[in-house]
Amino acid sequence: MKISELLDINRIDALIEAAPESVEMTVEEVAAKAEAAWVKARDRRHLQVLGMATGWPAKYLAAVKVAPYGAPWLAALEVAADRVRRKGIVVLYGKRGNGKTRMAAELCLLGESSCYRTAMRFFLEVRATFRKDSVRSEMDIIEDLVRPSLLVLDEMQERGDTPFEHRLLTHVIDARYAAERPTVLIANLTKAELTDSLGPSIVDRARENGKSIEFDWESYRNPNTQP
Repeated sequence: MKISELLDINRIDALIEAAPESVEMTVEEVAAKAEAAWVKARDRRHLQVLGMATGWPAKYLAAVKVAPYGAPWLAALEVAADRVRRKGIVVLYGKRGNGKTRMAAELCLLGESSCYRTAMRFFLEVRATFRKDSVRSEMDIIEDLVRPSLLVLDEMQERGDTPFEHRLLTHVIDARYAAERPTVLIANLTKAELTDSLGPSIVDRARENGKSIEFDWESYRNPNTQP
């Protein structure tokens, strides 16, 4: 049929009558269509919860689209997810490269919003408010961290061990605790180092309504290595 014939107004009724009442789809086609819709919705959720405005590095948007692996890692995820649902504090610690931040990104998808900061960036943002020309206050920075469904503070071992930082960090965690919002802390430290780094106030909060999980398996960065 020529295009000119398809556009002929006199043929529209005939074309409608000739069209089938419904298009039959196979079970496989229905399943494929449903899966495509689910993937699209999941991708939108990833962008909403882990998008750049949240502070999450872009690489984790791609990482969470790949199914996690490894029995110890998946078992730890279940433990951490349970504590997040209880609005507690989750401390992920251990050697580098075995999926701590990747797990935190997965945990963020349990809520409606998230915020990711390295400890160093958090304290630098606070210090930036001390400038005379700053348009933001220290309280603005703290509220940014208290507001989201889940806060992730990464690289805790990189912060300075000062009374100022201890007080500030404790204030943020206490504010989230009072608001019944869970927090994830990540540190590349041993168990012995962890207590000294976090300080007694945060350790007490974590013991009250939290869970510490040691990542002691092999590297999670190599897809051929099962943790």
